[in-house]
Amino acid sequence: MQPLRIGKLARLAKVTVQTLRFYERKGLLSKPNCRLSGYREYPSEAVGLVILIKRIQALGFSLKEIKEIMALRKAPTTTFGDAAARLQAKIEEIDAKIGELRGLRRTLAKMAKTHRQGAAMPFATAFEDHVQQLSRGAIAENNEKSGDQKRNQVKKIATDA
Repeated sequence: MQPLRIGKLARLAKVTVQTLRFYERKGLLSKPNCRLSGYREYPSEAVGLVILIKRIQALGFSLKEIKEIMALRKAPTTTFGDAAARLQAKIEEIDAKIGELRGLRRTLAKMAKTHRQGAAMPFATAFEDHVQQLSRGAIAENNEKSGDQKRNQVKKIATDA
């Protein structure tokens, strides 16, 4: 197959030229050969590689993780089991995120119910009161931690003496 210029590669892979250059900088895409005219020429396989990067990214993998997965293909001893371990780790990460999202949903549902019950109450006053409450809590927590640190320092001095 014929080599592809960057614009054609971008069109075929349905990404922008800037995306391709970004992938090059991040090491996801090999630096292309440059012609004497200065045009970059990519091998035709680059289309499939860019499409694969986008598909893996759509599954929730970061570009760093994608780069690690792509590195597996260059290690001759890598097995499907090695790849499966990475996929399992991502599944566990997603499960943890789902748990967090469920917690957020419960919190939002409670807030919506509470707000509906006090629908006639002025929002600005309640908002400011809540901000004040959060501020007091954070300051109290910080003071408590500072007090613990000071007590620990006094204990250390006493045991060192």
